Amino acid sequence: MPRSNTHAVTNPRDAAYRHIARQADRMPDLGLFDLHTGSMDARDASLAHAIVEGAITRWLTLDYIISTLGQRQLRDQEARMQAVLLGGAAQLLLMDRIPPHAAIDESVEWAKTNIRPGAGAMVNAILRKVARAKGGRIESWDHHLDAIPRSDGSGLKLFGLELPASGLHRVSIACSISSQLVQRWENQYQDPTTPAMHTLCRPPTTIYVAHAQTPIDDLELNPHDSPNHRIFAGKRAALIELLADRPDLWVQDAASSRVIDELELDHTPSLIVDLCAGQGTKTRQLRARFPDAQIIAAEIDETRLDTLKAVFQEDDQVHAMHVDTLMKTELGRADLVLTDVPCSNTGVLARRREARYRPMKAQLARLIPIQQSIVRNADALLKNGGTLVYSTCSLETEENEDQVKWISSKLGMTLRSQSRVIPAGLPGEPGAGYHDGAFSALLSKSSPQGALGTGE
Repeated sequence: MPRSNTHAVTNPRDAAYRHIARQADRMPDLGLFDLHTGSMDARDASLAHAIVEGAITRWLTLDYIISTLGQRQLRDQEARMQAVLLGGAAQLLLMDRIPPHAAIDESVEWAKTNIRPGAGAMVNAILRKVARAKGGRIESWDHHLDAIPRSDGSGLKLFGLELPASGLHRVSIACSISSQLVQRWENQYQDPTTPAMHTLCRPPTTIYVAHAQTPIDDLELNPHDSPNHRIFAGKRAALIELLADRPDLWVQDAASSRVIDELELDHTPSLIVDLCAGQGTKTRQLRARFPDAQIIAAEIDETRLDTLKAVFQEDDQVHAMHVDTLMKTELGRADLVLTDVPCSNTGVLARRREARYRPMKAQLARLIPIQQSIVRNADALLKNGGTLVYSTCSLETEENEDQVKWISSKLGMTLRSQSRVIPAGLPGEPGAGYHDGAFSALLSKSSPQGALGTGE
């Protein structure tokens, strides 16, 4: 049975199944790594990406259907068997333009070649049952036992099986969200259906336009509910061309941009540190909001640091710097430090699909000390009277309000304001109303005159 890692990638299903198998070895802690499409043309590469997206986004839904119809637990199968069944079921149930015989036949042949000759019979039997279980469209999914929700807002009727009778378990399976996370959201929001359904959205490409230097009316951008944003609805090549021609525009969600847009400071900062700069999106926003400030875009990851250096190489006011260097040279000098800390990503699961299954308790146990370590660094960088902005793309209290209480009690900072943004938008709704979830808090290193209070 061929298992070589040196494999020429030419077939979209082959590429997709290999990628899903790699993820199956990690489930539920899925990895953030690229799908290799080799020298495929655009159409084949698009098919490979669609299969992977369907399998990753609806893993629990497909697992439940496959396990029920096959009368054996999918998770007990080897990784490649899981992959071909998940990828095949994703095509049959979620992709209307794929002929069922093509999805089944190619999956069977892949199993024979890449698992073992006898594996094809099992794949054939189960995928044919999946194909027969697929019914027609219904207008929407409203906790139907015999249907699953789709990303376009409709539902898909199922024959021969039903979703779990328990409400929480049903939401978990229907929306493919871990039961632990659904339980947490029930405790927070009473009904977890809305935040769970939000994760099935296909997020629009949202363009931040608040600092456009020239008119944008002639650009092919659709309105967004936020006046600082527009929706791009064209192809990827056109988007790349637009962003190259207009460096005053960039892709940024409306919830993300609020962190900087709503900053209220007593004094204009001279030195700003973006302590977790990532790809530099909020760094660009800070640069536009405070054009006279010197800004340090800091990163600990060498690859992201290289990206930052490339993005700002021609800007004399933005300096990309490794965190280790920053902590040796800039202590006590910053007027404003932004800490957009690593988090569980539960406010952006529609975008970060691989994060939707990670065990939350383990995630929080790992992340909370990291977040606190970053904030301690921020405290050391701030001058007396300086401002800390703490932000996450999480919905979890432990990463948000509880961390702000820790900052206030352990580091003696004064909370000036905090804001939690709940994700908006459901499958099938217009992209103009879509935004991610986010949290941010503004704190002062001391208690200067004019504090804004502690309300949300």
